[in-house]
Amino acid sequence: MPDNLIKVLLISGNDNHKWHHWEETTPLIKEALEEKESIHVTVSYEIEVLADESLLAFDVIAFNYCNWQDPTELSAQAKTNLVAFAEQGGGLVILHFANGAFHFSLPEAGQSDWSEYRRMVPRVWNHHGGSRHDRYGEFEVTITDGSHPITQGIPSFMVQDELYFHQEGEVDIHILYSAVSQITNQAEPLAWVSQYHSSRVYQTLLGHDRNAYLVEEVRETLRRGTIWAANMKGEA
Repeated sequence: MPDNLIKVLLISGNDNHKWHHWEETTPLIKEALEEKESIHVTVSYEIEVLADESLLAFDVIAFNYCNWQDPTELSAQAKTNLVAFAEQGGGLVILHFANGAFHFSLPEAGQSDWSEYRRMVPRVWNHHGGSRHDRYGEFEVTITDGSHPITQGIPSFMVQDELYFHQEGEVDIHILYSAVSQITNQAEPLAWVSQYHSSRVYQTLLGHDRNAYLVEEVRETLRRGTIWAANMKGEA
């Protein structure tokens, strides 16, 4: 494998959460990322892959995973490895429903709560709070920052997806694109970047099913977001 490849670990899964269609989105995410010859994706359907000593060999970890109805805590080694990965500048990419993982409000899975995850993932879904989404359907995504490397030159685009709103978090974020909710009648942020230790974090709320990943602008921002996250080596 060439030294200049960006090596991505894509973690997907949870048999109790199939209605988020990770079985069909995972190969499309991999396909979209590997359209750039500079990216190689390794897929794992086991969250405890985070406990493996080879974790630091990757440049980016992408989460397409949520432990719905699975109260199993991450092992101590998995938690230690993930924090160490971020401290050493590895990038993090958080996709759609992964913002609900390891949260005290998860149905039948509150015991898995890991507060540190909410420092890594700047905006999360709280089932006990006001987190909601519009009815699944088509909406227009508007670029909020057209000068950022992830969104530069990308026009507004249409997508079929879930439009999340009222996601919770206190970490500073830089918003990249948004869409107007039919429920709140406000422009709701749908993608942003942030920093956790020495790690760049790219988070997008798009990606409910295959329809999202058939949109070229979604694929392109995902590729760019992954490349951007991988380039972080301790800089702001």
